[in-house]
Amino acid sequence: MITKQLIEQIEGEATVHFTMNGNTVDFATVAFPHFRGMERILQGKNALDALVITPRVCGICGHAHLMASVRALESAYVHMSQDIQLSTKAQMIREFTLLMEIVQNHYKWIYLTLIPELGKLMPLSNMSTPLKGAFAASLASKALASFSGQWPHSSYMLPGGVTCDPTHMERIKAQSYLRELIAFFENETLGIDLETFLSFESCKEIRSLSSDISRIEQSLLSLGMHEKGFAYDRFVVFGNHGFSVPSKMKQTRSYSVKSKYVSIKDSYSPQEKTFAKNALYKNDYYETGPLARAMTNSVPIIRNIHRRFKDSAYSRVVARIFEIASLLQHALELLKLMELSETSLTMPEPIHTLTAEGIGIVEAPRGVLIHKVSIEEGLIRNYEIITPTQWNIGSDTKESLTPVQLAMQGVTQEEALFIFRTFDVCSVCTTH
Repeated sequence: MITKQLIEQIEGEATVHFTMNGNTVDFATVAFPHFRGMERILQGKNALDALVITPRVCGICGHAHLMASVRALESAYVHMSQDIQLSTKAQMIREFTLLMEIVQNHYKWIYLTLIPELGKLMPLSNMSTPLKGAFAASLASKALASFSGQWPHSSYMLPGGVTCDPTHMERIKAQSYLRELIAFFENETLGIDLETFLSFESCKEIRSLSSDISRIEQSLLSLGMHEKGFAYDRFVVFGNHGFSVPSKMKQTRSYSVKSKYVSIKDSYSPQEKTFAKNALYKNDYYETGPLARAMTNSVPIIRNIHRRFKDSAYSRVVARIFEIASLLQHALELLKLMELSETSLTMPEPIHTLTAEGIGIVEAPRGVLIHKVSIEEGLIRNYEIITPTQWNIGSDTKESLTPVQLAMQGVTQEEALFIFRTFDVCSVCTTH
């Protein structure tokens, strides 16, 4: 028997079609039925228009799309042997705003998605209101806007830097929002100070707390999520940042990566038309996102959890929560070390002089984001976007399962829907 489930509240919609074997999932296909056509819209436009259009791909990770787009344009300049002068300050500002975007996404995911979905599987007591997620996300967005000028859909990055030139007052304002966010995270989510939490090396230490995160962890164990939701135990990271290490991993062995081996293929969706495609590396499926970043970064607590529970749904959830803490600490350091006297923007040659191809790669909230652009005399000839959901939430045949399809096998339909959401799916990014 095949049953259909509509997945909502994921920045758009998706549908999952389950083929059941008794009470457990034998096979599932995923469809993203809404087409948006951003790649087609970009064709023929001035290359700089991509910096305005691509942030509108998504209302959650617009900054990641902006950074991927500007990196693609800068890559095209480099391929034309035109030097790009990017100051350390401009790099730090870009990184800080990306960190804040990832943090706001994760916080919303915890309180607006994870906890409500847990509540569908078991009774929850002392679990917190979604307003916590909204409040924390607003603080991160305000810190971000101190440099970007607005959020979402900012366009303050240009090839060669950023258009903002922050004063000490603006940095102080960003630091104030960040410190308030950290205090809220410590008091409301962790139940312990940030530095101590980051020193944890075992999930047993999380269990000793009395907080939202400890209750989430206990709920996951009670539901057996440490023994469910396994994918291929293969991870990939491409984005070059202060919080990520470009590499791929099979179990615990690390290898180098090259973007030229990334490919896409049509999704398999026999029950319903889908506008999504699948992303692969060397023709294999890999998981991307916080768990991948933590594994390739050799984060002690996540490596220990992986040693016990592999790439389970439990590991995936804890890695995303732990990433908030590490990114908040990194953000503090960026603001502290930022030298405001440096230049913000060094303009390259005019865009109409550019005929080249470029690629921009960023670690977005949900994982690897790639923008590829082909430019002829400053106009976009072709634009391609490969998003994290295309890596994690692809749909293929039973002989070639994607990470989410494999993770949903062998559990009840209700558990499969929860596991689906542990990948933090996004529809609008996927059907760009």
